[in-house]
Amino acid sequence: MFTATLMAQPGRLETSAVVALYGAWGGSQLDWLSAGEAAEFALQVLPENQWQVWADLQKLQIDLVVQVSEGRRKKLLLADMDSTMIEQECIDELADVAGVGDRVKAITARAMNGELDFNGALIERVGLLKDLDVGVIDTVLADRITLMPGAAALVSTMKANGAYAALVSGGFTAFTVAVSAQLRFDENRANTLIVKGGNADCKRWKIDWCRW
Repeated sequence: MFTATLMAQPGRLETSAVVALYGAWGGSQLDWLSAGEAAEFALQVLPENQWQVWADLQKLQIDLVVQVSEGRRKKLLLADMDSTMIEQECIDELADVAGVGDRVKAITARAMNGELDFNGALIERVGLLKDLDVGVIDTVLADRITLMPGAAALVSTMKANGAYAALVSGGFTAFTVAVSAQLRFDENRANTLIVKGGNADCKRWKIDWCRW
């Protein structure tokens, strides 16, 4: 037994598209998870044309997932934070406040082009934040960080179904701790930014989240 799930931005999942696929694939147990946004139905066999249908639906900005029904409800949510559970990149926001936003974005672009590895990019970007007053972190959290739409619903739904939720980031624990608490994650891991004399001491950062 398989389950086909269709998803789109709110209001973009047309009933006609769902019903058409439901009929073409001989589905059963049609269930609207959220009107105009998500629906699913059961299938006896895996459709041979699933990837062609997926490609066609992508053009309509509709996503399609077909899974084995048994065991599809997951017990672990491992979520990235920046641009995933929140709408921003924390290091970019700190850099913007510090007046080095363009320089940090340039380093990020080099990393995306393969010119720097993760550690190299992180060292260069964090180095530009040296001597930044640590109080800026609270300012950024209060004024610049917003949750991604659907983030709270995702975490609460997973936890309601018995899942363990962990938040991870290439940024700093100063942000993951706050975001994790707000979204009620069970655990969070990120880099630890060492503070010295009230300022960020960027020569002494360390990676904690990789030690599970």
